[in-house]
Amino acid sequence: MKRYEVMLARIGDKEILERKALTTFIFEPKLDGTRVLIYKDGNDIELINRRGKDITYRYPELLDIVKYIKPESCVLDAELVVLDKDGKVNFNLLQQREQIDNKFLIQLRSKQFPATLFVFDILEKDGTTLVDKPLKERKKELEKSIKNSSIITVCPYTFNGKELWEKVKELGMEGVMAKDLSSKYEQGKRSWSWLKIKNFNTIDAIIIGFTEGTGKREKSFGALLLAAYKENKLIYIGKVGTGFDEKLLESLTKKMKMLKTKKSPLDKEEEEKVKERIKTKVVWIKPELIAEVKYLEITKENELRAPVFLRLRTDKKLNDCVLEI
Repeated sequence: MKRYEVMLARIGDKEILERKALTTFIFEPKLDGTRVLIYKDGNDIELINRRGKDITYRYPELLDIVKYIKPESCVLDAELVVLDKDGKVNFNLLQQREQIDNKFLIQLRSKQFPATLFVFDILEKDGTTLVDKPLKERKKELEKSIKNSSIITVCPYTFNGKELWEKVKELGMEGVMAKDLSSKYEQGKRSWSWLKIKNFNTIDAIIIGFTEGTGKREKSFGALLLAAYKENKLIYIGKVGTGFDEKLLESLTKKMKMLKTKKSPLDKEEEEKVKERIKTKVVWIKPELIAEVKYLEITKENELRAPVFLRLRTDKKLNDCVLEI
């Protein structure tokens, strides 16, 4: 079976939610989970995240999805989430499922916090690739291919973007996805055919270093130094020092200490910018960790204003960390 890369979205404007002329666009809720490609071949199931890593073993309860996928073989694009007792997507619960390798804990958490797959696209069906078909046709094939259940369901969509936006804001969800029904599935590309309209501003940023901690944080760190790609160049976009609990401070400090390096991952120009902005000692690390950060706005100097750390992302690649302004 062929291997695929996920199609990526660009940041869109809320105006698109009300443009009546754009009748080819549909709107889906943007779910706060982990993007996965589902490979089904007979009774075998694989869940592959955006980094190309097989994470099937972490979600044993999802092996039963084979009962609800009708084609003998297919490739599906989905968001893996954990729902709370009220049926709302809860990323904090999902984090308790990620990065666990202990077999006992995996089994325990699969019962405590079972995962659900919301499928929104189909890339291959019974040996026939569908990526060059328009989304409208792929959606029809998807509807025929999935029997909805508690562990796998087709992601709902609507033509009324404004109404969905109001519901998303009410529930405090991430945002809305706008997708052109005439579009092909552009593998590995960040396309204007898929747009993400965010309820609040977030960015995936590369952690390139940290400042030393003081006071209560003397044994951990003061703030994380962040970077992202702009026009294929890695640039400094500011630092974040809030949003951490004690457990996260401890685990993140251990991870970063293992990645310490004397050489900055930035070029000389950007490194000088960091020295101008930060007067305290900077510890550089190898660019391997990705943080999702919430922020108010991006300044003219390409820095995040009022940033708050949300979480580490293990399902993203470094080149996914792009400053889009």
